Amino acid sequence: MKKKILRGIAVLCSLACVFSIIQTARTIYDYNHGKTEYTELADLLVKPRDNSVYVSRKEASGTDAAPVDVNFDLLRQMNASAVGWLYCEGTPINYPVVQSSDNAYYLNHLYDNQSNSSGAIFMDAMNDPELTDINTVIYGHNMKNGTMFASLQNYDKQRYYEQHPTMYYITADHDYRIDVFAAYETTGNSEAFTMFFDSPKTYDGYLHWVWDHSKIDTSGLPMTTDDNIVTLSTCSYGYNNARYVVQGKVTRLN
Repeated sequence: MKKKILRGIAVLCSLACVFSIIQTARTIYDYNHGKTEYTELADLLVKPRDNSVYVSRKEASGTDAAPVDVNFDLLRQMNASAVGWLYCEGTPINYPVVQSSDNAYYLNHLYDNQSNSSGAIFMDAMNDPELTDINTVIYGHNMKNGTMFASLQNYDKQRYYEQHPTMYYITADHDYRIDVFAAYETTGNSEAFTMFFDSPKTYDGYLHWVWDHSKIDTSGLPMTTDDNIVTLSTCSYGYNNARYVVQGKVTRLN
């Protein structure tokens, strides 16, 4: 009887090891496949403004524009749920932004709806893709291979912020500059994710709460309650339910 129990335990341990190996292999595959998919997509769709084969919105309008062009016609052929593109020069952030009717689907699906734990960079289901809301929230995983929104936590350092103070959000119709004004760790249900405010006074209180929590000095950037903002969010591991957020002031360029 004792031998049967020991054999049973041994079998269970072996099965557990096999399952663990399979899960690890699956994770590695997802990481590598996701990285390859997004790298190839950016190479296909994103071109430097000066060398673009697409019509430059800056040339067409005579106004300022993002430093890159994105082929939205082709992107939307791949996925009609693509609402924009997020770009930060000199960082891994060069991704399509998608949006679904909930905030769960793109946690484990790539931009083209392939099932993959890398997920996608996605906008909150309640937000307007043209950044007309006071606070637009965009989510992405903190991947151990440095992809997706893993680099957001680098904004904890003043030097990194000073090297990368600006991001761009690009849609089929407009270019937007995002000037970083805050970066900090918070909880997944904190005030940081408030998207709508009932008065300028309430919004002003929110902005002061953000500045009080921020780890970087961005005091040279003027901010008022007339400004809309973007909140970029990823998982953090400082404590349970932690998130790292980077927030930026929105300026429409054209």
